[in-house]
Amino acid sequence: MTTVPARTTAHLPTDDIATSLKTSRELGPDYDDAVAASLAEHLEAAIDARVRAEVAHQLTQIKTTAHPTQRRRVDGSVLRLVMGILCLVAAIPVTIVGGYVADGAGVLVAFAGIIGFYLVTVWGADR
Repeated sequence: MTTVPARTTAHLPTDDIATSLKTSRELGPDYDDAVAASLAEHLEAAIDARVRAEVAHQLTQIKTTAHPTQRRRVDGSVLRLVMGILCLVAAIPVTIVGGYVADGAGVLVAFAGIIGFYLVTVWGADR
């Protein structure tokens, strides 16, 4: 069983979310799009930092446990699980931004991009 690295400093505290909501209420509906886009950017940055930290942690574990002449290959089912979770997490802010930018068409394009990214990654790793 692997250990999860300590939480990075790039997490988005609930204070930031509450502040975004208060700002949105104070500025009114004219600024809702800008506040939502800013919050989505913060979420994406926090998610990216967590993914990078987890990948770095996994790479460190592989380097320390694998014999230099052995190369451990990531099991396909583990890769599909990790990519599935990553795509689900990334779908939230990408859908928000796509919906604000281009309504329904933006949501469709966002999901098509996420699905395409998943398929390319999983198929590429199987080769």
